[in-house]
Parts: sequence; structure tokens; C-alpha cells
Amino acid sequence: MINQSWSEEAPFIAPFDIHHLVYIIIVVALLGLLLFNKEKIKSNAHRIGAVILTISILQQIMLYSWYIFETGFNISESLPLHISRISSLLGIYFIMTKNFKVLDVLFFFSIFAYGSFLYPQRIYEITHIMGLSFLINHAITILLPYFAYIAFGWRPTFKSFIRAYVIFVVYLMFVYLLNPLIDGNYFYLKYRPFLDNWSDYLYIPGVLIITFIGFLLFYRVVKLIERARR
Repeated sequence: MINQSWSEEAPFIAPFDIHHLVYIIIVVALLGLLLFNKEKIKSNAHRIGAVILTISILQQIMLYSWYIFETGFNISESLPLHISRISSLLGIYFIMTKNFKVLDVLFFFSIFAYGSFLYPQRIYEITHIMGLSFLINHAITILLPYFAYIAFGWRPTFKSFIRAYVIFVVYLMFVYLLNPLIDGNYFYLKYRPFLDNWSDYLYIPGVLIITFIGFLLFYRVVKLIERARR
């Protein structure tokens, strides 16, 4: 019998099934808590940051413990090379150092966390240890820039947009070359969420173009919000 809360063979959720909607509701509720408690967040920023850091570290322990004990740490899936895992590490580093250049990259990379929530691929139910890990990872990735915006007055800049995009290009080229060597699926290039019938010569440039547009839209939306508040 499959252990539904642990086994690698447990079923994945489907887009917009009840499990997917639970993930979305939780993140929206947490965002609401941030937006409607701005003054409390400002006055307790360091305490809240410490809580986020603790949860993030526990999520990392949960994630890699599962890969060690359930999969034998199969490097085709277990390395910290999915962009969501890189984002988690960036978040931990930001909370520990308050390095806003790191947060700049995390902010733009969070576009992929939004994508994962809107169209989940190979994601377990929330009652599965990896489903819970997914929720914590992606919720923090999405919400941490809001927290920094409120608590520390952080804002993305055009320079940070360019820097984040260059880093993404380097990342994509790295995993594109690495995946065939280790039978990897990093950035979901092996099991694509979309357009799996496209050749790499079309798919990779398409990813680069769409990501550039997405990063730019993220930047523009923040600027529009700032102008509207003045």
C-alpha cells in the first residue's frame, strides 16, 4: 500500500482540483494578512523575519530529508537546481543578511512561483511531505518581496531587472547543458509544462523571450503601484 503522505508513488494534484485550490487559498490568505497588517509588520519586522527564516530552514531540512530517505538522493531531481529551490536559498540569505541585491533576484524569480501555483506540475497533495514543502517554499518566495516592501521600504529598480534577467539566462543555459548529463529535469526542461512537442531551438528562445517580458511586467507593475500611491 502506498503511503500517501510520504511515498514517491503518491498521486500528483491536477490543475484547479480541490487540492490546488487549497494551495491558492492559503497563499491569498497569507498575502491578505501582510497587506492588512502593515504597521504591525513594520514594528515587528525582525521578529517576523526570524520566524520566516526558521520556517525556511525547516522546509529545507524536510525537502532534502525526503530526497535522501525516499529516493536515495537521485541527482536527477534532488539537487538544489530547480529555480524554486534557488529562490528558497536566496530568501534565506536575504533574511540573514538583508542584502537587497539578493532580494532583487528573488523578486523576479518569483514569477515562476506564481506560475507553479497557477499551473502546478508534478506536485503532491498538501498532506504529502513534499506537498507541504512545495507550499512553504513557494509561499515564502511569493510573499517575501511583499514583506520587504512593507517592512524595509525595498523597491526593485530597472538595474535589478536587468541583473536578474542576466542571472536567469546563465541559469537556464547551465541546466540546459547539465540535464542531459544526469538525466535531470531542472527548470522542467525534460517534463515540460507546455509545448512539449517543440524543439529546443524554439522552446529555449521562447522561454527567454517570455521570461524577459514577465520580468519587465513585474517591474512595471511595481512602478505603477508606486505612482498610484503618490
